[in-house]
Amino acid sequence: MYKAEPPALDKSFASQRPEFIRENIVKKLAAVIVLALGCRTVPAGPMFGSPTPRGAVEQMLAAAKAQDLQAITAVFGDESGLVRDRESRETVEQRAVIIACILKADTQRISEPMAAGNGRVSMNVDLTQGANSGSTRFEAARAKDGRWLVANMDLPALQNKGFCKRPG
Repeated sequence: MYKAEPPALDKSFASQRPEFIRENIVKKLAAVIVLALGCRTVPAGPMFGSPTPRGAVEQMLAAAKAQDLQAITAVFGDESGLVRDRESRETVEQRAVIIACILKADTQRISEPMAAGNGRVSMNVDLTQGANSGSTRFEAARAKDGRWLVANMDLPALQNKGFCKRPG
């Protein structure tokens, strides 16, 4: 009768240094992690606006604080959509710079949303910028796709309180 011999051990593997084996395992694990992260699902197309009116105002204020002009233009619009899709790039950039300067706040407090008419929602926002403090009214509008955008804000009310003053 035929008796099977046990497979021979690969002596070259057994003689490898433990550090080398650990290095190979770490490298393979890192490759798997990178591959897994690279395969995550992301939404198609650029996202803009917010699912809620308050979220739109919060995004605008966060973008202004970060001085992120693209983020400002991604939430600035009305029922017709984003302002950046309708106006010249130069005009949109100028408006975004002004918005970023005036709304860059050290602190903020947003009131509860209230109906503003025509399907819009308004919120009063108290802001401080250095020694200056003031309140302004934001108005959010729902775009055609259902996302909310900041349609209007009373920037002169903050400018009159000293917001975005140039030195000198």
